[in-house]
Amino acid sequence: MTTRQRLFVIVCLVITVASLGLSLTASAARRVASPTIVATLDINRVREGLSERVDAQAGLMARTQDIEAENNERIRKIEEIQAELADVVDPAEREAIEEELDLHLVQVAAWRNYIQQQLDIEKSLLLQDLYRKITQAVGELAVVERIDLVLINDANRTVQTIYESNVAREMQVRQQISTRRIIYAAPTIDITEQLIVRMNNTYAAAQGAR
Repeated sequence: MTTRQRLFVIVCLVITVASLGLSLTASAARRVASPTIVATLDINRVREGLSERVDAQAGLMARTQDIEAENNERIRKIEEIQAELADVVDPAEREAIEEELDLHLVQVAAWRNYIQQQLDIEKSLLLQDLYRKITQAVGELAVVERIDLVLINDANRTVQTIYESNVAREMQVRQQISTRRIIYAAPTIDITEQLIVRMNNTYAAAQGAR
């Protein structure tokens, strides 16, 4: 092989290696993920700002007032029986009234327990429904705004201790710190108000369509 042939072969190898390197670099560049778009929201502010929650709370308040009125009526009936019992002298009649009084007391206690459970169920279902709608609205907003990740921002929540709790204060602090999601988030990536407006507009449109 002549010197010229050797140089030709070397040049070809260099070009081949360079081309391969450029190809690998371009392929690696294509594999690099695009920057992740992140947003945050204050879920408590979202929940408190929803018109649907306000209307639901008003419904619960009206129901609570009806329950209070019925409770007062039941108490009034018991007081009437007690007043009647105070004027009875006959033992047989007194025993019958006492049995009636005991029956009313048991019924009131059972009714109150039932009502408390029903209210607890209604409140829990309300919270579940609101949370489901919030997550759905977040997903829809994220698609529109091309957001890749939405985080619940709890950076502004202070670490507190409850003196009346049976849990040691040190443990209370440790638990709150360990469950903290975010230490800092720039206000510019917060979508709380944007989400509230979007959800309230959707709710208002649904109410108007009924």
